[in-house]
Amino acid sequence: MKSKLLTLSILLLTTLFIGFANKYEIKPCFISFKTATNLTAADPDRLPETAEKSRTVKTDKGEVEVTCIDGYRILYNNAKKAPFVNLKVELSEKKLYANDQEKLIANLKYLNSNSTGMETPDLIELEFNGYKIYGLSRGSIEKGSNLGTFIMFPGDGIIVYFYFNNMKPEFRNFESVEDYKKQRNRFMDEYTRYLTMCKDK
Repeated sequence: MKSKLLTLSILLLTTLFIGFANKYEIKPCFISFKTATNLTAADPDRLPETAEKSRTVKTDKGEVEVTCIDGYRILYNNAKKAPFVNLKVELSEKKLYANDQEKLIANLKYLNSNSTGMETPDLIELEFNGYKIYGLSRGSIEKGSNLGTFIMFPGDGIIVYFYFNNMKPEFRNFESVEDYKKQRNRFMDEYTRYLTMCKDK
């Protein structure tokens, strides 16, 4: 009887351990969004196992290190097959997730304050479907290869980056900065709405 109880206890602990271990990963919901309006999602491209597990970003206090133990990139192409959105989903070291968030916000503030022609003097803070998103964006579409950079921290070590690309006029899917912002916000709204409905996260 004791041996049976011991076996059951070991099985239960093993199941709990495996469930806990598997929880700390990038769930499929974050990389399976395919219904963006007027955009086609490419297949997710995973970071190679040999990739560096951290990188440095600039802040007002100098360069700081943020962790990245796993990650994916998905491009969302417009009807002209040009990538409007570069979505990156990364996984931080569990114990450093809060620190990474602070450093990335500081990096956004640094980039915004050290750039010209930005949409706002301070960071843009948006909320879609219960998810808070921080970012910066240009005030016109006439300059720069990147129009906007936004970051979301949904929890469980996950960091979602939204990069909105500028393009030559003949490849654009937007006609003005107002049109760009409308499509930018629509994409983040649709992505976060998908997360609220997706079961595997």
